Amino acid sequence: MIQQLQNFLAPSFNSSSKDTVSTEIAAMTDEITDGQGYVMLPDLITTKEAAAARQLVLELANQERKEDKLIVQEKKERLYGLIYKADIFAKMAQNESLLTIVDAIIGEDAILGGFSAHILHPGAKSMGIHVDYPYWAMPAPFPKYPVLELQVIWLMEDFTANNGAPFFAAGTQNWASQPNKWQFKAIAKRMTGKAGSAIISHGLCWHDTSDNNSDRPRVSLLGNYTPQYIHPLENNLFDYQPEAIENAPPRLKKLLRHNLMPKSQPIHGMNFLK
Repeated sequence: MIQQLQNFLAPSFNSSSKDTVSTEIAAMTDEITDGQGYVMLPDLITTKEAAAARQLVLELANQERKEDKLIVQEKKERLYGLIYKADIFAKMAQNESLLTIVDAIIGEDAILGGFSAHILHPGAKSMGIHVDYPYWAMPAPFPKYPVLELQVIWLMEDFTANNGAPFFAAGTQNWASQPNKWQFKAIAKRMTGKAGSAIISHGLCWHDTSDNNSDRPRVSLLGNYTPQYIHPLENNLFDYQPEAIENAPPRLKKLLRHNLMPKSQPIHGMNFLK
């Protein structure tokens, strides 16, 4: 699987044939939907880009803390509206390699239900075992199909055993159930990785952060991709900046639901068999 990922992520898909690329994508989508429930994609952005994005997140957090806009939960912080604040965040949200997998699982009508930064300051404790939205907003048992969400965790720095790298319980997306802490503790494994990588996981796969026992903040970015019929997790107009979206690529506008339909169209188009 690691070699498949490296081939897939290489320039021009490693000059492989379309059939080979399709096979590699199929292997990864199968791993997410029916296998361990997650994959690590290495080197989606450079370590330099990751470091710059990390620094920008911390600077924005300091600014928004003063403006009382930052979501603070003890030693954990959340920062929203990132797409409108820097090109690097927009670039990450529409990364081609990532979206190829999203499209293969959710479909080309996928939307970006959320894109935020998560800061674990030194001493931050784990969040708690959970499934992702929209599943946590639904009564269990959950539907396994269709897939209602993929989460992408962007590593803005190396994730280590000491700084809060997440735990995942492989295969639990197949159970389509609420997490059980005893089962989780028995099978969960910590996902460490290098800056610039990303973890794509099924929304039903049980996971949790770990404690940040390091001496500096650990920063990640979280993307929430869903079918267009799922109510978005985040308000896509929070901190909206028109100039940031006016010249954006069509795919980004679609992901953010800015061009789902013209103002003159009252409802989505309906497709019926005849």
